[in-house]
This record gives sequence, C-alpha cells and structure tokens, in this order.
Amino acid sequence: MNQLRFLARLVFSQLRMHPGRAIVTTLGIVASTCAVVWVVSGYDALVSQFDENAGKYLGRYDALIMPIGGPPGTPTPTIDDSLIAILSQDAGVLEVNPVSNARVSATKVRRDKGEDESESSLGLLVGDRPPVNGAPPVGPTLVSTPALEAPYELVEGRWLDDDAGSMSAVLGENVAKEMQVNVGDELQVTTFGNRLRLSVVGIVEQAPEAPSLRGGAGGGRRGGGRSQGAASEEGGHREKPRDDLLPRREPRPQTLTDKAQVNISLPSGMIQGVAASAIYVRPDVASKINGYTAKPQVLQIAIRDTVTIDQFRDIWQAKLAAYNPPMQLVDYFAVRKGLESTRSVYGQQSQAWAATGMASLAAIAIIFSTLSMGVTERIREFAMLRAIALTRTQIASIIAIESIAFALIGWTGGLFAGWLMVLVGGRMLPGLFSSGAVLGWSCVLLTGVTVMVGAIGAAVLPAWRAMRIRPLDAMSDRATTRRLNSWAMFGVIGLALVVSTPIVVFALPMDDDVRKWCYSFITYPMLLVGMILLAPAIVVLGERLFAPIVTNVLRLDPRMMKTQLSSNLWRSVGATLALSVGLGLYASTQTWGYSMLVPFTPGNWLPDALVAFHPVGIAPEVESLISEVDGVNSDEVMPLAIEQAKVDWGVAGEPSRLRTGADNAIICGLDPQFAFSDTSGMLPVTFVEGTRESAIESLAGGGACVIAEDYAMATGLGVGDSLTFIPPSADDERVEYKIAGVVALPGWQWVSKFSGVRRHFVRTGTMLFANRSDVQKDFHLPRTEFFWVNFQPTADHEQIEAEFQSIAERHAGGTFTAAGVGEVQTYRPFARMTTTENVKKAIQLRADDMIWGMSYLPLITLIVMSLAVANTIIASVRSRTWEFGVMRSVGVTRGQLVRLVIAETILIGIAACVLSLLFGLIAGWCGVGMAQFGGWFAGPPSFRIPWMHLSFGFALTLMLCLLAGLWPAIKTGRAEPLGLLQAGRSLQ
Repeated sequence: MNQLRFLARLVFSQLRMHPGRAIVTTLGIVASTCAVVWVVSGYDALVSQFDENAGKYLGRYDALIMPIGGPPGTPTPTIDDSLIAILSQDAGVLEVNPVSNARVSATKVRRDKGEDESESSLGLLVGDRPPVNGAPPVGPTLVSTPALEAPYELVEGRWLDDDAGSMSAVLGENVAKEMQVNVGDELQVTTFGNRLRLSVVGIVEQAPEAPSLRGGAGGGRRGGGRSQGAASEEGGHREKPRDDLLPRREPRPQTLTDKAQVNISLPSGMIQGVAASAIYVRPDVASKINGYTAKPQVLQIAIRDTVTIDQFRDIWQAKLAAYNPPMQLVDYFAVRKGLESTRSVYGQQSQAWAATGMASLAAIAIIFSTLSMGVTERIREFAMLRAIALTRTQIASIIAIESIAFALIGWTGGLFAGWLMVLVGGRMLPGLFSSGAVLGWSCVLLTGVTVMVGAIGAAVLPAWRAMRIRPLDAMSDRATTRRLNSWAMFGVIGLALVVSTPIVVFALPMDDDVRKWCYSFITYPMLLVGMILLAPAIVVLGERLFAPIVTNVLRLDPRMMKTQLSSNLWRSVGATLALSVGLGLYASTQTWGYSMLVPFTPGNWLPDALVAFHPVGIAPEVESLISEVDGVNSDEVMPLAIEQAKVDWGVAGEPSRLRTGADNAIICGLDPQFAFSDTSGMLPVTFVEGTRESAIESLAGGGACVIAEDYAMATGLGVGDSLTFIPPSADDERVEYKIAGVVALPGWQWVSKFSGVRRHFVRTGTMLFANRSDVQKDFHLPRTEFFWVNFQPTADHEQIEAEFQSIAERHAGGTFTAAGVGEVQTYRPFARMTTTENVKKAIQLRADDMIWGMSYLPLITLIVMSLAVANTIIASVRSRTWEFGVMRSVGVTRGQLVRLVIAETILIGIAACVLSLLFGLIAGWCGVGMAQFGGWFAGPPSFRIPWMHLSFGFALTLMLCLLAGLWPAIKTGRAEPLGLLQAGRSLQ
C-alpha cells in the first residue's frame, strides 16, 4: 500500500507540473462520457417506462384475445362472432369489447387556407391519398370500437356517443400531438372506399408505441393494467402446402366486360393488437369510411374482481388454441415482453453500443496521446528513477496509475456533465430526447466500461515503452525519440492490404455466405490495418506536398516546415489516426449512403407520372379522356395492365440472393412498340442483354417479357429463360413468359412503393414488362387501372390530378373484392398521380435524413478526437521551446512563431483528410459491392462521391485543428525569447 501511495504521489506531482495537458485529456474523457450518456439515457428512459406503458396499452382491460397472425403485411385474421358470444356469457368476464383496425390516411382540415405544412417524403407521395401496400404504415390507424366507456384515461374532451350517425372521433394522444390536433378540430380520413371528415370530440391517453405481439407469451401474477397474467402458448402461421407439381394450365378465356371484377389486397397496418396511434370511431362510422363492415380482430377483455388472470388463462388457453385460426391470450406480462422487443428498443440498443464503441476509441486515442508524449518527454526522468531504485514494473505502474487517474476524473466529470445535459436539455429541448432521458444504471455502467477499457488499452504501449528505458538513458543530453525511417516499407505493406480489399469483394469467386463472413472478419479488418500502416507515408508525403503551399499562404520561410511532422513522426501519426477515426467513418458513411441511393433514384427512363385509378380502374370507353386532360401530352399516354403475382420457382426453389419478400413480381403490361421504339418510345430504357428490336418483336408475338437488370443478377436468369407466375385471382393456373431482354431500371423500387402497383403484397422482387393484351388475359384484369403519361412543359400538376379525380368519380358506387375482407363498396374512387419529380424529391429528403442520422456519431467522435490534436500541439511546442527561443533571438517575429504552430496543425488536419478520404472511398465502394451479397439488393454496384458533404467534414476537421492549436500558438507567441530559452533548457 505504501508503494502504491508513493507511485500515486509521483503521478499527481507530474499532473500538477503540466496542468494544461491534464485538463485537455480530462475534457476529452468528459466529452466521450457525455456522448455515451446522450445516447444511452434515451434507452434507459425507454426501459424505465416499460411497466407504465404496458399498463397504458391495456387501459381498463385485463387482457387481449387475438388470432395468431402470419408474416407482416398479410391480412389480419378475424374473430368469429360465436367466440364473442361464448366469452360474454362466461361468469368470470365483466366485459368483451370487439375492435378492428383499418389502415387509413388522415390529415388535419386546416381552417386557415394559408397555413403551410412542412414538406416530408411521405407527405409528397402519400399525403391525403389512400394508403398503399408499399408505403410504410406510419400514419394513424382507424380503430372501430363499440365500447360505451373510454378504454383509456381521457386527457381532454369526451368519449364517443351512441349516435350511429355522428361523424365524431376520439384520438390517441400520440396522434393528436403528431398531427397538432385539438378537440373541436376536424380530420379528413381517406381509404380505398371513401373520404370523410370527422369531428374530434376527445383525446385519450395511450402507450407511446404498440408492443410486438407475434407469438408473444406472458406469465405471472397481478401488477399492471387491472390485473396481470400470462399470454397463451406460442403459435405460428399455417402455410399452404407448395403446389409446385400442380398441372400447368392455360388461362381460361375471359371477355372484358363493363362490370369490374377487381381483386386486390387492402393495405395492412402490420399491427397485432390495438393500435397505439389510433383514431377511435363507432363501427357504423368505420363501415362508411372503409366501404365494408369490419369483423373483429381483437377482443379487449375485462374480468371480474373475483377471478384472477391466471384462473382465466387456465380455463381458456386450450380452448383458444383450438380455434381456427388459433387464438392467443395477451396479458400485462406479454405486453411488457413485447415492448422489450420493438424496433425502437433495438434501435436504441444499437445506438448505445455504437456510441460506446466510438467513445472507447476516443478515450484510447486521447489518453494514449497524452501518455505517449509524457513517456517521450520523461525518458531522462524515468531513466533516473530506474537508476535510483524503481523497477520496470513500478515504472509501468506509474503509467497505469496516470491512465486510470485520467479515466476516473474524466468519468466522474462526464457523468456530472451528462446529468446536467439530461436535466437541462430534457426540459429546454424536449425534442432532443424522443423517448425522454434518464441517467440510469445502464449509463453509469456503459460509461464506466467505456472509459476503463479506453484507459487500459491506451496504457499498454506507453507502459511497454517506459519499461524499456535503461538507467544509462539518463546520460543523454536530450530526451530524443527514434525517428521512424521505415515509413516507406510500412506504406507499401499498407497499400497492398488496402488494394486487396476491393479485389476480395469484387473479383475473387466464392460463395455468398463465405464472402460475407470474409468481409466481416478478414477483409474489413485488413482494410483498417492497411490504413494504419499507410498513415506514416501519408503524413510524410503530405508534408512534402502541402508544406510549401501552407507556408506560402501563411507567408513563412518553407525551411521552417520542411520536416516538422516527419521529425516527430510517431506523434504526428497518432494525431492523424485519432482524427481519422471519426472523419473516416463519416466519409465512408456518406460515400456508401449516397452511392446506394443511385440505383433507387428514378432514371430518365421513367415518364413524367404514373396515374392509378383506384380501386376499380376505368371503363374502356372512358380511357380516351385521359389524353384530353389539359396539360397532358395527348400523344404520350400509355395505358397499362398491371398485376402483382407470385413467382412459381418449381422444384428448383427460390434463388438464394432474392431478399425477403421478393417472391413476387410486378408484371407491367404495355404496348411494346409504343414503349421501346428507338425513335418515339415512352420508355427509353437501356438494354444490357438482348436487343431493342428483338424484344419488341418477342413481346408483340406474346408470351414474352423484359426483366430488370438487378433481378437478372439476383436470379441468374437471362434471355431465353422463362418465368412462371401464379395469378392472384386463380391459384390453380400458371402463366409462363419467356425472357426476351434485360434492361436497366434504376428507381423502380420507390416508384412501385408509392404508386399503388403493389396490389397484393407489401414487398416485391422486381418490375418487368410484357404485352398488355397478354397481361389482361392471363391475369384476368377487366379494366385499365394504370396509365403512364407525360406532361406539357407548363402543366399545372395539381389541376391535372383534379381532372383525373373527376374521371375516377364517374365510377363511384362500384364494388371490388379485397383479400380477407370480401366485397368493398367504393363510394369515392381515387385517382392517384405519382410524379417522377416528387419521387426523386422524396427519396432525396428521406436519404438525407437517414444518412445524416448515421453521421452524427462519427462527427461527435471527430470533435472529441480534436483534443488529441491539442495534446499533440502542446507536446510539440514543449519539445521545441528551446528552438523557438533561438528563433525569436535571431529575429523571428511573434506572428511568424504563431503562424508556424498553426501551420503544423493545418498539416496534421490535411493528412487526416487525405487518409480519411482514402478510407471513406474504398470502404464505401466495398460496402456498396457487398450489398448484392447481403440479400436486399442485387443490382450492379454504383459509386458516387458526395463531394459537398465530404467537404463539410474536411472543413470541420481543419477548423477543429486550428482551434486545437490556437491557444498553444498564442501562448508561444506571447513568450519572451529569454523565457523560451530558460524553459527549453529546463526540459533538456
């Protein structure tokens, strides 16, 4: 213990001698800790609210009964009336409330015409139009309920009255806040069947989000909601047996009649249970909005006080499981378990681990730079201590104690600063923390682990270097470091490792799974090692290339900066690598993100707009009206026959590279000559396999199709191969098309996502083209529902869509058949116009949000790492104090000395920018290449360098370097020559 106390006194005496470096290092640890607290406090808040939110989700009920559903996006099974009747007669049941969910689009009716809405990607493409299968279900859900009393606590207003004709609604508080709606306002609610206005009469309290209840199971005693218990045993979706060996029959002949027998799937909300973002209405009102009488999908159960939830479960669990479809009982514990596995929780966990990793790197870099420079400057001191009495172990212990001291002081300060940030930020800027913020034990433990791991990792190499100091080193006149003369050799090895990374990704033949494993555990680490080995060469070459430019700009003698970085190469490389951690990740994120955006951005092959007449299409005699709409180019209107059908892969099975949900395709029937003609074609696509002429001839002859390039790469299909489809309206039939060409179709994904062409499934694998008459006949499409149109240069898009809507309303009152629902009445058919311009704008908005969201942590890491540059400059100034004193004595001015220090920081920043740019471009390019093996995009890799966004990161880096060197530069410039000479002599 005495020995430890003695070593600690040595450490703290050294810290008192050099407070500047200690302060900078401590601030770096504080900033790293705050970054972790900022992210993890949101997760802590989420976890702390599980119990409360589980009770909020159940409201005044004890449990839910619902069918065990299939995969996300499939129609939700309904509950038979007989089960409701039996439950209502159960002596232990106090109330049974059957509810149903329906996906809608809802917008606030604005009283002020001049009131503007903020532009969003979903607002551009969905807005007040009916929901579609491809678009994410981010809006509110229409919930039909006959409950006489509010199922949740009323926040404002009143509950629904019993008047069936009252067009009133009660909103969940989540919907009210998001849409900025108050009691007395009106909502416009739109579905495939109708559009109505509802008056908001109340707002109820609800959980922030719905739990994940797919196969969830609960268990336990009372304690939440009205009581607690267990959910039913897990169940699963019963899939239909494969019908690969069914006989292939020719499609039955069909005559197109005026009566529209349309069969589509209504958009699913992907919700099991009761929606958390809900618009509550009476069943009669829901029937008018939806166009059909909805059957119950969930039963809210209140049991009597004399019965426990365990007793209820024991009686009903086996009975519920025996129903077709099987039912599950969801209680408080099942809801709480479901809240633990939602997407937001996983997202918060991922962010917490990412922040922890970044902060650990920052702590390692900052403490390492401090300890390394301390060892370099104290070689003579350590040698004298070795000569007097200390062992190698005790010298290493001094380094370890110093590292842990920095960590503990910085950690304590970081927790305090983080607590203030959470306290003040949560009150002044509530939007800063989406789920609230709590400084919980996760914050304390993760920040502690982060800092201690950083401290231990940073102390290893400096301690090893200190242990190698010999007592005879005390005889040297100056504490010098060995210059790294092998930078060229390291550079060659690093360059070889960096170049081999894209070779492994793009060139070497190997299985997809092997390639993914190799990229994760060999190739990417190899790229990181290569960049580290390249750093010395980049610093030296950067000094030789950019030092003359920097000195010329700062009006310095070039000889002053000739070897400033290379003479202390280890120190310069350390600062460069520290900056490159955040900047390199930022550059790779930006490069990868905007490169991946290229194949999803609509290309020039797309016409100006795709118009859909939902849900029944228009009669043949009305089709001519489309070309007569003002603003539409009458010669460039192409009627389409579109269906979304499953692909039958037969006994061979589905190709492994197809992503999840890509087991179907959108078949687009068109006039091949009109579409692909070399001179006047509406679709100027690029053929990558086959020729334009042969494709037109094959499609015109029938039984042929043209597929997208990314689909060809994913499936391995090409010209001459065949694709077999299962018509949605005739499962026993098969339709076979021979591939006549392969074309590049960038952007088909987002166009199909929001235009309504995904008629049955949320996800799809591709869009392909066939002859319109073939598609109409083979897939039994009686009416034309879709048109591609081009506009005149001065066209008013809003006016054009309004005229299309008037054409659609000619078919009001028709019916169509929806999967899982039956016949739906179309009180108000809709014309949905999806313009290519809006799709491009929406993609850019969404991409910017996502890519910049991923870039925040790297930028925060970059800011924290700039403190390592401050340490480097402080050490550089200290080591050159004697040199600066001599320079001042021979006539160098204060301003020149300041600019000399600033020039060094600029060169370090430039080296970091070059290294980060190289890493970002290669890592981003390889990341794009790996996407085709990851199961979610199989098209040709694209590469885009977002120079504007990268320039922001580089400018920020140079600015941070300037700020880091500003105080050491000013301090040095203010010193007198004699003082510099005396201070420099004391360090020798």
